[in-house]
Amino acid sequence: MQRISRREFVKRTAFAGAMLTSIPALIEACTSGSNTTSKTTKLTIAAVQGAEDGPLKKVAPMYQSQTGITMEVVEFPYDQLFEKLVTTFQANGSSYDLCMMDDPWMPKFGTMGALQPLDSNFGFTRDSDIPSIVYDVGTWPPPHGPVPPSEQGKSKHLYGITIVGNVEMFMYRKDLASTAPASWNDVLANAQKFNKSNFYGYVIRGKATNPASSDSLPILWSFGGDIFDSSWKVVLDSTASIDAITFLTQTLKKYAEPGAENTDAADRDRLIAIGQAFQSTTWPAEVTGVVEAAGVSQVAGKMAYIPIPQGPGGKGLGMMGNWLLGIPKGSHPNPHELAERPDPWAEQSVLSSFGAVFGRTAELAATHRPVECGRDDLWHRGQPGRGGAQDAKGCADGRRRANSHGNEAGRLPLLA
Repeated sequence: MQRISRREFVKRTAFAGAMLTSIPALIEACTSGSNTTSKTTKLTIAAVQGAEDGPLKKVAPMYQSQTGITMEVVEFPYDQLFEKLVTTFQANGSSYDLCMMDDPWMPKFGTMGALQPLDSNFGFTRDSDIPSIVYDVGTWPPPHGPVPPSEQGKSKHLYGITIVGNVEMFMYRKDLASTAPASWNDVLANAQKFNKSNFYGYVIRGKATNPASSDSLPILWSFGGDIFDSSWKVVLDSTASIDAITFLTQTLKKYAEPGAENTDAADRDRLIAIGQAFQSTTWPAEVTGVVEAAGVSQVAGKMAYIPIPQGPGGKGLGMMGNWLLGIPKGSHPNPHELAERPDPWAEQSVLSSFGAVFGRTAELAATHRPVECGRDDLWHRGQPGRGGAQDAKGCADGRRRANSHGNEAGRLPLLA
């Protein structure tokens, strides 16, 4: 496996910070569809509180200066946003013109018919220069992998557009270990070697639901396990799956922090940043916001970031986690009125001024050569049998696999 620097890795994981060019188009859909007798003066967007809604806040003043329409970004903590959207959708409410959604929520919202199809209602089409998986995570029923029985045979539609990309990776103290862990066996060996009083060999993000699934699924997949097979048969009790669960919850947990079943991302960041842990999985926002933040972290410059280590079969399989923007079914846009506009999707690329440089495969290919690491690609989970050269286009990702299992599929309280 080729080792790359912290700066280079973050740059090459193109979708970790790439804000795609879709926010203006979705906003245009809402305003274009407004009642022609009443001019739209404000759009209300339900958003997650944190770094992820930064693009919306940056777009707001630009959009207002161009259109005179105010964008009100209403922020909620992660769990509260999900609950707020569910209750709003159940009531077919019109409180929000647009909403941010974590991609594991798509099965829930897709099966309950909560969103307006962006393709058939508003003419939204896929851009061939953006990897198809970016659109797949916002499509329901899922284009790949197992499909819930109740959703089989339904027409596929695009319900959410990626506005914030993300990719899970692995971090370790490079100042303490001269060699990157190539496998989970290496991770275990390092955990044993460096574990000591008040310094943990591995940090487990084990809080039930989304945190535990994000931490456990890469290990599950890397060991060859899964939750469902392509026929919707439960395979969590397979030998490979049990081996993965045992490895995480028993073998590796011996060298983890106390109370791992209550640890979330912020807790993991703190332990790494204050120099009390050797290694863990991580997400880009944690790296830039805490672990490498000047004046915050005691280990800035001491960490290395690599793809997810390999499992027994020689593959390291991570996950992608995107934030989507969609239009609730109860929102006011009238798709029939769009026909009166010659070009309702003229606004594009507003986000390019603050970070959308690597959102397109052509720009990625022109800027960086793919990284050969002897396993599936850095950005997404590869299809069975894939490996070798990294191809940013046409890849399947782990988070999409979790999505296709249903809303609760990826939520494994393994450490409860």
